[in-house]
Amino acid sequence: MFSNLLVPLDGSKLAESVLPVVRRLAERLGCEVKLLHVIEKRPPSSIHGDTHLQDAAGAQRYLTLIVEKLEGWGLRVSSHVHEVPQGDVPRCIAEHAEELEQDLIVLCTHGSGGFKRFVFGTNAEQVLTHGCTPVVLIKTDEFGRAPDFGPRSIIAFMDCTPHSGPVLTACSELSIIFQAKLHLLYVVPTAGSVTPDQVPGGHLVPSTTRLLLDLETEQTTGRMQEQLQLLLARNVEVSGSVERGEAEPAVVAAAAERQADMVAMATRGLAGIGAFWAKDLVSGICASYDGALLLFPAETISPQRTLNVKALQPQN
Repeated sequence: MFSNLLVPLDGSKLAESVLPVVRRLAERLGCEVKLLHVIEKRPPSSIHGDTHLQDAAGAQRYLTLIVEKLEGWGLRVSSHVHEVPQGDVPRCIAEHAEELEQDLIVLCTHGSGGFKRFVFGTNAEQVLTHGCTPVVLIKTDEFGRAPDFGPRSIIAFMDCTPHSGPVLTACSELSIIFQAKLHLLYVVPTAGSVTPDQVPGGHLVPSTTRLLLDLETEQTTGRMQEQLQLLLARNVEVSGSVERGEAEPAVVAAAAERQADMVAMATRGLAGIGAFWAKDLVSGICASYDGALLLFPAETISPQRTLNVKALQPQN
């Protein structure tokens, strides 16, 4: 599953707040850790209250200290400094993840207002936008501290497109390795919450829309039951539900009900029912959820599932 973790560091204590999570993942998954610093064009003098790294020599000295710390924890660690100054650091991080064959990027979230309100964006969002490597986002508290990381309870936010495959695979493996409870969550909109791009062809009467969504719910429930049976056969402690309505509150409510410390989902590139997994949805979940997010960048072009309008239209 994950065997190489890429950890971008900018020299700040905030960025270093992910290191206990990195330790936990590396120890349990047997991962190697690669620390990365990208030299920034016209870097500021400070970042998140700490002195910003200004040059390659200083960055290498800094990373060497972090390597020694992680090696003291018994981890296999190496480091890399990208010495050519970059104007687009997130893109460079995403490209390095692919070039260095890293399986997972571990980032902390950056907040505003003393970390009291999380704003999804900047580096974390752009890394996802530019790359195809999964990202774990760790949300810090108002003091820049990361919460304890299990995971003990995982929500896998699913849909019926191929993009759910990597999410389900990763979550089932993590559940086994960490002995965590896993909950598969599907969300189908109601006639009141469905958007035009989720019902192709568009100007359907409300009764037809409701019928389409009821059919989608029935098909989704059947698919979920098949997945649950396969996971139970592997001794995964798993449950599942198909909720109706808007996706964001459904995910946040499910995470709160099950005290989930990780939510996994795909992030973009979807249409139809999969449009629920768009980037703005991740932003909304981040604003209301304090646990870790395991995010899989969805391919922009791939087979997509939409509501089966033709099946319910009158035949000539």
